[in-house]
Amino acid sequence: MIRIGIDIQSVSGQVTGIGYYTQNLIKEYSSIPDADLCYYKSAKGDEPNTIDRMLWENIHLRSMAKRDKVDVLHVPGFAGPKSIGSIKKVTTVHDLIGMIYPQNLGLVSRFYWQRWLPACVKNSEYIIADSENTKKDIMRLLRIPEKTISVVYLAVDSRFKKIEKNNAQKEVLKKYKIDKKYILNVGTVEPRKNIVNLIEAFKLFIEASGSADIILVIAGKKGWDYQRCFSKAKDLDIAGSVIFCDYVSDEDMPILYNNAESFVYPSLYEGFGLPVLEALSCGIPVVCSNVSSLPEVARNAALYIDPGSIESIKEKLLESVYSKEAIKDLSAQALLQAEKFSWKITAEQNMGIYKKVLNEA
Repeated sequence: MIRIGIDIQSVSGQVTGIGYYTQNLIKEYSSIPDADLCYYKSAKGDEPNTIDRMLWENIHLRSMAKRDKVDVLHVPGFAGPKSIGSIKKVTTVHDLIGMIYPQNLGLVSRFYWQRWLPACVKNSEYIIADSENTKKDIMRLLRIPEKTISVVYLAVDSRFKKIEKNNAQKEVLKKYKIDKKYILNVGTVEPRKNIVNLIEAFKLFIEASGSADIILVIAGKKGWDYQRCFSKAKDLDIAGSVIFCDYVSDEDMPILYNNAESFVYPSLYEGFGLPVLEALSCGIPVVCSNVSSLPEVARNAALYIDPGSIESIKEKLLESVYSKEAIKDLSAQALLQAEKFSWKITAEQNMGIYKKVLNEA
C-alpha cells in the first residue's frame, strides 16, 4: 500500500476552482482501497496570501510530509515545496495565467508566478495538466518534457444537473435581486474574464432584440476589475440591467444555472473552464470563447465566439436566447457532453499516476 500526502490548503476560505478540485478528489479517494492517505491543511483555516502560501508549502507542508514518511506528495494547486528530499512530488498545474498575464499581478505575486512557481513545478517528478491546452503551455513556457506530463480532465459536483423549476427557487433568485429572465455569467470579475466586452455586447443585445425583459447576471467575486465593469454598465446606461451578485453559495449555484436562459463565458484564457462544464451539466445553452481549453471542454455543445469581437458575442447571445432550434440542439448536446466527465475517472487516473511515479503501475 502506498502512502499519499495531499495538500488540501485550497479548501480554506471561500472555495473556488482549486478548492473544488481538491474537495472532490478527497471524496473520491475515500472509496479507493489500496492507498493510505494523509491530508495536510494549515491550522489558520483561512485563504492564504502569496507569502503565507510559500511559507506553508516550504516549511509546514514539507515538514509534515517528511514526518509521515509519505511516498508521494500531491500538490493539487500549482507549486508546492521546492524540495522535499526523497519524497516524490506530483503537481497539478491548472493553468499558467500568471505567466501569460503578468500585468494583472502585484509585485509579490508576479515574483511567485514568474520565478518561484516555475522552479517548484520543474522539481516535480510528474505533472498533471487540466487540458491539452495547459499541457502545451507547460511544455512551451516551462520547458518541461512531454513524457512527464499527463492530461487529466476535471469534472463537476453531482449537484450540477438539470432540475425542475419550482417556487422555492424563486426565493433563491429573489435573494440575488433577480426578478426577470436572465443570461448568466459565472467567475471572478477580473480582466481575463472579459466582462467589459460582455457588457458592451449585452448593450447591443438589448438594442437588437428590442427587449428590456432580459438582464445579465454576473455571479462571482468582485475582483479588482469590478469597478471598471460596473462603470462600463453605468456609462452605457444599462446598470439596471446588469446584476453583480458577488460570491454565490454552493447550494445556490445550480439554481442560478437552471433558471438562466443561457450561459455566456467570453474568457480570454482558461486552463479548463469549470463554469462551462457546470452549465453543460445543467442542460442550458452555452456561449463561450473559441480560445484556450474551452473548445476541449464544450466540443460541439456550445456556440463559439471570438472574445475580442463584441459583435460576435452579441450575435451568439441572440441565437442562444431566441433561436428555438439552437436552444433545443444545445440543451441536448450539453447533457451528452457533460456525461463524459467524472470525478471518479479523475481520481482513478490520478491514482494511476501516483503508482507510475513509484513504478507500481
